[in-house]
Amino acid sequence: MVAVRTATFSLVVAALIAFAAAPAQAQDAEKARQLFQQGSKYYDLGQFDKAIEAWQQGYDQKPDPGFLYNIAQAYRQKQDAAKAIFFYKGYLRNSPKAHNRAEVDQKIAALQKQLDAAAPPPNTGASPPNNAAAPPNNTTSPPNNTSTVTATNPTEPPPGPTVVVAPPPPGFEEMPTTAVVQTAPPATAVSDGRIDFTAAIGPAFWSSGVNGTAKPSFVLLLGGGYSFGAPMSRLRFRMGGLFGYTFLAANDDNSNVSFISLLLDPALDIRLSPSGRWYGTVDLGLGLQMLTGVKEGSKLLAVNEGSLKPDGALGLFETRFCVAVGYRWLPNLALFSSLANSNSNQKQHFYAAITRIEWLFGLAYRL
Repeated sequence: MVAVRTATFSLVVAALIAFAAAPAQAQDAEKARQLFQQGSKYYDLGQFDKAIEAWQQGYDQKPDPGFLYNIAQAYRQKQDAAKAIFFYKGYLRNSPKAHNRAEVDQKIAALQKQLDAAAPPPNTGASPPNNAAAPPNNTTSPPNNTSTVTATNPTEPPPGPTVVVAPPPPGFEEMPTTAVVQTAPPATAVSDGRIDFTAAIGPAFWSSGVNGTAKPSFVLLLGGGYSFGAPMSRLRFRMGGLFGYTFLAANDDNSNVSFISLLLDPALDIRLSPSGRWYGTVDLGLGLQMLTGVKEGSKLLAVNEGSLKPDGALGLFETRFCVAVGYRWLPNLALFSSLANSNSNQKQHFYAAITRIEWLFGLAYRL
């Protein structure tokens, strides 16, 4: 019994350590996700200044390169080429293996060309040539034999330097647009569904309740529940129920006694990673454990009750304390492993309190 209590205490300590070790940045990541969505809404509405402000605040919460790309997109739509280039380059610097690197390089080149075209021409300091010739300082008339040339187009200006007007640089509206990056904040691995179903199987180790030795057996566990609270909350309360089945060769003829558990199972879910992919659960099941197949002289009965002839199922109150760690493979599907201590206090005619340790592996599906 001391060993069981020690194991239970160790489970509690392990759960508390896991909770304390959860990243402190989880709340910042959730805030970054909210700011990203807010900025995307402003971007879709054409309110680029508000979108930039939201994404800058999101980058302060979680410095993901995707925020820099989105800010550059907003400045590009605002026709602020210099700032757009700055943030595009920041995005590439912080994300050197970006899948859209070639596209971003093209945008930077096009924006730089616009800046160069809009820049004033350099001032060389040379004075324009004076084409007007000073009149000669004499009064000599032209000779009488000078022929007179008549202009074919009197309105045509005198020849001079040719000025070529360059076409204006392409406007932002003429350039192909690219949607903002939708992967800037950390991807959440938590489904919005609140109803879940679980199934698990594993070995059970009997620590007390049998007059003699008891070999390990297998446990089948089915459960379901409803979760309260936001999907990305650090702590969520879950109310559920459990159905358990196991067996034990506890009769004199080595025939099996079946154990069927029907439990209410309130639980506390703990988010262990910013995305919610890793999580922990602490739960306490309370309910009824029914024993069927108990025969006269069973090892579960007290020595002086060897002649007792059980009739039908025997019911015992059961408590089940459990801690689990899970990994959400998909938002709706998770893998988990749990360690539980199941206990039924000694009842009249029984040898001792029935206690077992269950180590289970299972799946959880969320609707």
